[in-house]
Amino acid sequence: MVTSDPGTRHVKDVVFNDFVSGSIVLETRIIGKIRGIQFTGRMSEPQDEMLGNVRFSYLKRFPFASLMETHLWVIELKMIKMTDNRFGFGKKLIWEKGT
Repeated sequence: MVTSDPGTRHVKDVVFNDFVSGSIVLETRIIGKIRGIQFTGRMSEPQDEMLGNVRFSYLKRFPFASLMETHLWVIELKMIKMTDNRFGFGKKLIWEKGT
């Protein structure tokens, strides 16, 4: 799950194309410590029971967010590629969701 204002460009673009990609990386200049993930998936706005579950999980992890207006989104992951050079230079593990 992610939080983003509906007025942001990337969220507005989801209306036209819900296929998204992103990355989460550990910033380092040391090649042997490079690690992170790249992902692709479909982004949507949770509704009804799912919204309640997502909000509960998000606020459990980030309780201070209850003081702010948050707009939550979910990404149904299709592919994740993990790079972790601690396991060897260029070591990548790839997961893809079956159809």
